[in-house]
Amino acid sequence: MLRFLNPGSSLVGDQLRGWFKGLRRSAAPDNRGAILIEPQKIYILPTRFGLLYGVMLLAMLLGSNNYGSNPGFLLTFLLAGLGMAALFQTWKNLTGIEVTTPRTEAVYCGSEAVYPLQLQNKHNAMRAGIGASIQSFRSRIQEFVDLEPKSNATLHVSKPASQRGYLPVGRVLLRTRFPLGLFHAWVYIEPQSECLVYPQPSEIGDGISFSSDESESANIAETGDDDFAGHKPYQSGDSVMHVDWKALARGKGWWLKNFDAARGEEIWLRWDATKADDVEQKLSLLARAVLDLDLMDVRYGLELPALNIEPDTGGSHRHRCMKALALFDNGRPAAATARGTGRRDGAHAG
Repeated sequence: MLRFLNPGSSLVGDQLRGWFKGLRRSAAPDNRGAILIEPQKIYILPTRFGLLYGVMLLAMLLGSNNYGSNPGFLLTFLLAGLGMAALFQTWKNLTGIEVTTPRTEAVYCGSEAVYPLQLQNKHNAMRAGIGASIQSFRSRIQEFVDLEPKSNATLHVSKPASQRGYLPVGRVLLRTRFPLGLFHAWVYIEPQSECLVYPQPSEIGDGISFSSDESESANIAETGDDDFAGHKPYQSGDSVMHVDWKALARGKGWWLKNFDAARGEEIWLRWDATKADDVEQKLSLLARAVLDLDLMDVRYGLELPALNIEPDTGGSHRHRCMKALALFDNGRPAAATARGTGRRDGAHAG
């Protein structure tokens, strides 16, 4: 008996946890990945204006009763009926909405991860004033949408992308105060949405240079020793990957190393040749090199511990390389990096 009454006992603790878990019910996706908002999943409470409205009705009821005013009773019950109708309509505004999660676009570490939520209204009645926010950032409602009958719309929620890798959206709140703002209805949903976060690229020219001979091949990028075709003046907008930094250091101005592209040389970005001691700094330098080489449309490959990505060009190749860098863990790339995964991440960063 004492064990049962003790709040620290496992029996009471399990009961309390189960009770609180029941209070925080949420809508989960089905086998299609769609989330249907069912009536029993919706929470509803009066807003501050709604509480003030209730206090006003109570004062009107007391005044009408004190003075025996039939018009006062009529107006009080009419306004009370209006409040009850608003309660029902606010609750109904979320009922039956289906939420799906389109593909998320990859972003860079240090920016905002944006998650789209597609809301579909399959009913003949309009659903208006629906907003969304991530539960960890409840005060940050980015936008509201109105759903016309038999239509859909897209909401976006965001959170800071402070670490590379896959960043799940977490629990999301859909909320509404339509039509009168007297009541606040909300529902928790748990979308299966993740955003791929690339490493933050290093500053332009920070430790990155091309080499035209074997003696300088310890830098982050390597190429052949006989494709150097001279210099050309640097112009605004040119990639800094071919800047002759030695010439700049000697005070000769900004010049680009011109390489003979007709030979079709392939450039390898090698982990062991990266001039950095810290893992994150290495990833940052490699990310910068991948982006710059992609802009130049040069065939390049990526060599990481236990993983080689063969030289290629194009957006999908850039995404494979950046994904490998994003999922690099403890000196080894994740096993899913080489083959890809079933996660729905975008092929480019926003």
